[in-house]
Amino acid sequence: MKALYCHKQSGDIFAIEIDVHGHVLSTAGPLLFKNLNPDKLDYDNYFSAEIKAKIIDFERLTREDYFCLLRKNGFIIQQTQHSFF
Repeated sequence: MKALYCHKQSGDIFAIEIDVHGHVLSTAGPLLFKNLNPDKLDYDNYFSAEIKAKIIDFERLTREDYFCLLRKNGFIIQQTQHSFF
């Protein structure tokens, strides 16, 4: 299953694919951008070894958590921006 995870200490966002037994299969990140879909990412596996060793340091993000994080980092279309699009 692919999902978004947040590193508890750094706050970095990663897309992590885990099998039914909880083993890390592939990773992509760190990431933070609007409309991120973990199922459509090209998993680069740059940090797979480190994440496999420390998967306990990551917590899965809900959709609401992710949107809250985006808003916190300024990913909001303001009313004035609607007129441009």
